[in-house]
Parts: sequence; structure tokens; C-alpha cells
Amino acid sequence: MDVARIHKDPKNPNSEKFGSTIASEIESSRGREITITTMAATTPFNGIGKSVSRTVLITGVSRGLGRALAQELAKRGHTVIGCSRTQDKLTSLQSELPNPDHHLFLNVDIRSNSSVEELARLVVEKKGVPDIIVNNAGTINKNNKIWDVSPEEFDTVIDTNVKGIANMLRHFIPLMIPIKQGIIVNMSSGWGRSGAALVI
Repeated sequence: MDVARIHKDPKNPNSEKFGSTIASEIESSRGREITITTMAATTPFNGIGKSVSRTVLITGVSRGLGRALAQELAKRGHTVIGCSRTQDKLTSLQSELPNPDHHLFLNVDIRSNSSVEELARLVVEKKGVPDIIVNNAGTINKNNKIWDVSPEEFDTVIDTNVKGIANMLRHFIPLMIPIKQGIIVNMSSGWGRSGAALVI
């Protein structure tokens, strides 16, 4: 199992182009090691190959880069499993994809361990173990001094960006180990690597 980290800019207006670029990199590898480079991160991982249809689970799929990646992968013939906390955006996205019944979209809060546990159960039941998991869901606090960031806002950032990924790994890695395959892509913004003032 390979793990890649991709760093994204949450305010990047080029999400659609970036989604297409990531999809191309994953597909063009044909199983060999590739590298995706965005901003400061460069991490190798094995891709999926253009000729094979794969099942890709994407968190935070309802907008931005997650949405663009879902659209691009579906267009290329892959099965998309998407989750987010916004049901109306999930429904809208599913209706836009080619063969909408081929894909699975679920209202899930990755901050909740029990919600992710149920996600894993439903995914395996309906689609099997995903070939690729893209941990894309993330959030950022409003720029502020640390003492002016409310406890609720701080908890939201940590619960989404750290615990959310841990919940996904906790429930999906054990499914991948017995079959000895799977790719996990963990996304974060450049702020995730920065010690910049005003951002957690």
C-alpha cells in the first residue's frame, strides 16, 4: 500500500485544472512509481493505469478540488465513492456525473469515528474495498492570533484535518492489508506545513 501527500491551496481558483492534473498523474503511471508535485510537496506513489477502471473514495467531495477530481475520474470511467456533510451538493454532483447510478455518494462527517465506521461498512457492502482513497476533506480557521481563535473553531480544524484522516485510516487500512493493495492520498494545504502566524 502506498501513501502520498499532496498539498493544495484552499483558495486556489484552479481546482478543476488541478483535479484533472491529479487524475492524469494517477492514470498515466500504469502501476509504476510516479511523483505528484504541487507547492512544496513531492511524494512518490504507484498509480492505477489508464486502461483499468478503479474505485476511488474521495472525502470532501462536494466542492473545490474534491468535486473536480470526482468529475474528472468519473469522466475517465472510474467509479467514484464520495462523501461530505452536504447532502444537497452530493445529490447535485452525482446527477452531473456520467452513469450516476455507477457511483456512490454518502453524507458522512469524517470528524466522527462512528460515521466513518459506518461509511467503511457501506462502501464494502456496496462497492468492495476501494482501490484508492483520497483524504481531501479539510478546513482552515479565519486568520487570527491563536488566543483569538475560538475553542470551537480550533476543534473544527483539528477534528477535520487530523482526526478525520486518522478515522479514515483506522477503518480502511485494515480492509486493504489482507488484499495487499491500495493507494491512500492525503491532501493538505501549504498552511499544513507552515508555522505562519494567524493560521492553526
